[in-house]
Amino acid sequence: MVDDQCPNISILIAARNEETNIIDCLKSLELLDYPKDNIEILIGNDQSTDETEQLITEFIQGKAYFKLINIPNQMGKAKAKANVLAHLFENCTHEIIFVTDADIHVNVNWVKSIVPYFNNPKTGIVSGTTIVSGKGFFANMQSIDWLYFSGLLIAFDNLGLKSTAVGNNMAVSKKAYLATGGYQNLDFSVTEDLALFTAIKNQGYESINLLENDNLNQSKPQYSLINFLHQRKRWLIGAQGLNLKWKAVFMLMALFYPMLILLFFFNIKNAITIWICKIFLQFFISIVISLKLKKLPNVFFLLIFEIYTFISTFIVSIFYALPIKMIWKNRNY
Repeated sequence: MVDDQCPNISILIAARNEETNIIDCLKSLELLDYPKDNIEILIGNDQSTDETEQLITEFIQGKAYFKLINIPNQMGKAKAKANVLAHLFENCTHEIIFVTDADIHVNVNWVKSIVPYFNNPKTGIVSGTTIVSGKGFFANMQSIDWLYFSGLLIAFDNLGLKSTAVGNNMAVSKKAYLATGGYQNLDFSVTEDLALFTAIKNQGYESINLLENDNLNQSKPQYSLINFLHQRKRWLIGAQGLNLKWKAVFMLMALFYPMLILLFFFNIKNAITIWICKIFLQFFISIVISLKLKKLPNVFFLLIFEIYTFISTFIVSIFYALPIKMIWKNRNY
């Protein structure tokens, strides 16, 4: 893509207490294969209580296309990350707007691979794929988990069952965003990407979910079990905003193991057959998706992934049902 074919773009990042992540994220953005004169990067400091603001300030010094914006107040209905993004959308000046998170390492081709999809004026929102990247057993299990879910997301998307955008790897047209009234006018959701996706679709714009190596971003894993559980509880709370078809899909997924255990008591042969089919399908989808993304996971971890899925499904289900506030970025919901 030559410079005269590169439209101006904005990149938005919400950051709250991200001192361990933000510099890696900003360094990856600095390496984007896209003309710097055509980029503005707005970082919203969401009342961080650690060294996030100072680290950003030092890093962006002398880099005119970076801008730090401290978020002092709530805008309309928006809260938390949605509030930060509402302020950043108000401050950005370009018509194609990318959004990522402070713990993301973006692909060097991220922007230039997604921009062409906005040549169609009906395109409102485009998402790439994000997977977890980290060392150790727990990180590798999360990586396969994200990989597998991405495969399901794309498969259902191809069947016409649109679900959501990927909040740490998405781009929207400013025209489509403004048509929704912006985050300040949307009902608050802990999964703000789903809320925006739904609002943009309701305005008649098209959505695109991509499965391409060029826009594959990498997220840091949740290293502690409690943070992992709160992350999954957040996703499940946000999933309440999905349409009925997707709610049915999640219900079937949630009930799979309880129904399988029940079947074991009545027909162990059929139960084992169904379980083997599920494991094979899971393995096959993960391999196909990883080959397409050129990110082949460790086969050993793939083989034991079912054990992780079985255990994590029950733990997450119990944690979700407990009357415990969901904690995210040191805030209770």
